Amino acid sequence: MPTTLSPVVQAELAKYRNTLDLLEQKKIDPDKEFRPYRLVHGVYGQRQGGTNQMVRIKLKYGVVTPEQMRALADLAERYTNGISHITTRQAIQYHFVPLEDTPALLQGLEEVGLTTREACGNAVRAVCGSPNAGTRADEPFAIDPYSEAVFQHFLRGPRSASLPRKFKISFAASDLDPLGQVNIQDIGITAVVVDGKEGFRVVAAGGLGSSPQAPLKLYDCLAKEDLIPVCEALVRVHHSYGDRQNRAKARLKFVLRQHGDAGFRKLFEEKLAEVRAEGITGKALPDRLPAANPTPIPAVAGDEGAWRKANVRAHREAGLAVVSINVPRGDVPAASMRTLADLSEWFSEGDARTTNDQNLVFRRVRHEHLPRLYSELVKLGYHRPAHGLVDVTSCPGASTCMLGLTLSKNLAKELEDGLAKINADPSVFAAHINISGCPNSCGQHHIGNIGLHGASSKIGDKIIPHYMLLLGGGDEGATIHHAALIARIPARKVSTVITTLALWYGQEKQAGETFVVYLRRIAGFGLDRAGSSAARNRLKERLAPLFAVAEGQLTEADLTDIGTDKLFSVAMGELGVGECMA
Repeated sequence: MPTTLSPVVQAELAKYRNTLDLLEQKKIDPDKEFRPYRLVHGVYGQRQGGTNQMVRIKLKYGVVTPEQMRALADLAERYTNGISHITTRQAIQYHFVPLEDTPALLQGLEEVGLTTREACGNAVRAVCGSPNAGTRADEPFAIDPYSEAVFQHFLRGPRSASLPRKFKISFAASDLDPLGQVNIQDIGITAVVVDGKEGFRVVAAGGLGSSPQAPLKLYDCLAKEDLIPVCEALVRVHHSYGDRQNRAKARLKFVLRQHGDAGFRKLFEEKLAEVRAEGITGKALPDRLPAANPTPIPAVAGDEGAWRKANVRAHREAGLAVVSINVPRGDVPAASMRTLADLSEWFSEGDARTTNDQNLVFRRVRHEHLPRLYSELVKLGYHRPAHGLVDVTSCPGASTCMLGLTLSKNLAKELEDGLAKINADPSVFAAHINISGCPNSCGQHHIGNIGLHGASSKIGDKIIPHYMLLLGGGDEGATIHHAALIARIPARKVSTVITTLALWYGQEKQAGETFVVYLRRIAGFGLDRAGSSAARNRLKERLAPLFAVAEGQLTEADLTDIGTDKLFSVAMGELGVGECMA
């Protein structure tokens, strides 16, 4: 093995290869012994009969260098279908990887500073962080040093891979940052200033899944030096009190539900005292940012001007821009990845990050280079508006996942193409759509302004792909809104329903009302339980003529999912046990 790898990593890779050899020799049990072992190394069973694997690569707070992009492209061509998929937690996933190729793949990743360790399984997953961190004018201090410290503290930690279930951590640099997501995590950390003191607001035990949970706020302004002990204590709460018998209730949010706010705080304080007694400490790190001096983005006419308005904003440093790159459904072919690596070097000083809505951000683009960068992105087809209605976030769904009910990425493409053509109020296009292929919310449908998750329903005696429509969600800094469930809609009718909602807004909006606020109003947000239920029922009844299909009205297309001619009833027979629940 290359001497550039640490002895720990070399030993880990050798053990993985030897363990796979034992599996092939039938000396270890594939389910009880090998499956949990490979999951800790980021290797996850895929839908197609178990012959292929998904491999998840941790990108700490989304950082990806040009060298790493080129390696991702090379390895994708060598071992996969050639696609690097950006996830909703800023990771990269490979699909269709033969199990026998995983040792060489893991080594190739480690050689460029990328790891799959604890990317799956019952582990502390990648530490996420806003891709805008360090670029916004309203940030009080740099969060990256603390994101790095937390990442390193838990990587290969003594409890990090032996938890009841997964554990997620994320940082945000500002409550106004639209790409910060702290309220859906086991630990959410936001840089704040309170009464002139810098520190972190810390929330815990949030989550989505099939049953979303708002987090508990533990600190309004935690001292920077206390961050590592607090995070360690919360992981220990999960390690000690998470349900190891019923995996469906094994996340930290269920500890909060079982013990209540006061009981959870008591468990946390006990673990924090334990951590401090062991001498685990943190420290304030060098975290000064350059003085905020943003320069307005120069306006230009035409298509490039529209792109600048949608995808370019001022960096906190004069003369620089932050450019969002729309990666359709998060899928980057190898050739495009190599081009992006070159563009990152040429135009962004190699400073690029993945986002939680499956895009890329170039963070240090000089204003004078924007025309050339735009031209290059047009060639790639990555110039469409990002972070909005025609940039749909979607998990892979039934294309690869054993739990996926519907082909969520196919619906995402249909919506992106269709909504781009509608003549709607311009503010509609700032809203975002999140799609999951099943109720488990990998596509984060509970925080979508418009959320959809795959479902199966019968019309007469026919099994038809459906989506559950949810409205009004959003993870918005200090506040989270979980979307309200409105209706179950046949997959082939979803585009019509969402287009209609967008057009209704233009006709019915109140003064100063954004599309998202409109959706919350018609879905009954802010009302008591009875009033909210009545509002949702009225909306469902109003939408029903758009999606209701009687058995005698079904067409052949209705019996298949979007983008396939396979009967949905046949596809449902391919479901397996998802290893996120294994």
